[in-house]
This record gives sequence, structure tokens and C-alpha cells, in this order.
Amino acid sequence: MHTCPRCDSDKTNILCESPVKGCWIMYICQECTFTWRSTEPETITNPKMYNPRFKVDTSDLSKYQMHPAIAPKRS
Repeated sequence: MHTCPRCDSDKTNILCESPVKGCWIMYICQECTFTWRSTEPETITNPKMYNPRFKVDTSDLSKYQMHPAIAPKRS
């Protein structure tokens, strides 16, 4: 299990793996929905090196719209 670089949660899962076995793994955080590949630089994958300006406090997540609203169907 990995720690999310953006919110420091330990609730992360493997989202998918590269079609070529062993090239990369993509992870997703169940708390903040951040995704990253294992091949990205440490400034993205390492929570201690992740840019603090982009860190997210999980207690604030309810204040944010996680997904854009779907527009009403036109008649």
C-alpha cells in the first residue's frame, strides 16, 4: 500500500497496470481521487516531496465539488 502524495491518506489502491507487464502501475487515492503512476518523479510520488501548495486536507474535501455536475438534458 502507498501513501497518497496529495492528502497523505493510506487508502490507496492500484487503479491499473501497463499493458506491457512491469512498465508502470497507476494508483488512485480513495480519499481525494488523486492518481499517479509509479514512473513519475519523486516530486509527484513521494508525499514528503510533493509541492505543499497542492496538498489537500481530507477534512476539507466536503467543501469541494469532486466531479462536475451533469448539465440537464436539452429538449
